[in-house]
Amino acid sequence: MDNYKILSPTVLFRRLIQVSDACEWSCSIGADTLEERVLLFFDLAQGRAQDLARLAQALDVPQSLITDWSRTIPGADAIGIAFRTDGKSVRLYTQYWQHLCARVDKGLTDPFPLYLGFKALGDGSVRTDAYHCLPAAPREAFWPDMAYTFEGLGLDAATCARAFEPLDAENCIYTRTLSDDRQSWLATVRRADLDRKLVSSALAPLAGGPADIVSKIAVRSDLVHVAGGQDPLKGEFATFYFEISREEASARLANAIPQPDS
Repeated sequence: MDNYKILSPTVLFRRLIQVSDACEWSCSIGADTLEERVLLFFDLAQGRAQDLARLAQALDVPQSLITDWSRTIPGADAIGIAFRTDGKSVRLYTQYWQHLCARVDKGLTDPFPLYLGFKALGDGSVRTDAYHCLPAAPREAFWPDMAYTFEGLGLDAATCARAFEPLDAENCIYTRTLSDDRQSWLATVRRADLDRKLVSSALAPLAGGPADIVSKIAVRSDLVHVAGGQDPLKGEFATFYFEISREEASARLANAIPQPDS
């Protein structure tokens, strides 16, 4: 990708979307806020780190945060970048799935950081979150958190229980983020092969409200992650992540993409 060094930030932005290995759209529902984000993920073997760092710089992410993220790349198997669709926040990620699997193969099942997130937030602050995975967490470890969050959104308990019934210790990857500023959880559910119709039915009560878009996307896209907890900016929140195409990622990031260089 050396030839990418000569590209403008605008062109680099668009090219990176087209070569990403996965794209996700998420909506984070807070007490008085609603944030839409698009996430791009890359296999680390493809060597995209320098390009993500260059793009983050162009989007005014503090160099100190980019440097901290870069230092965590050794040992990671994937990297990512996320953008609020209004352009007000950028996040850099590293993932350690292979390292976690190797630990579990050795019989080590204590919590271990699966993801690290380096976040330049909308209020100008920065924060680093470590998502500690609880390997093979049983349903009784993660479902109470999920059920509590769904209840807070006004979703029907029985419908949610039915939609997420397939989740178990084998197919739900459950993490917790604990810090002085944030207490949250994230469940990766893509391996559970959830029924899209049942999930969309569970989220249907969001229709017509501030998070109406979640109910609409749930009808046509697969749910990848669910998160919830307490955040210093959002208060109690819930976040839903859906798989989207590169074309949809590009369209949804229209307001976050920098203007062409003059």
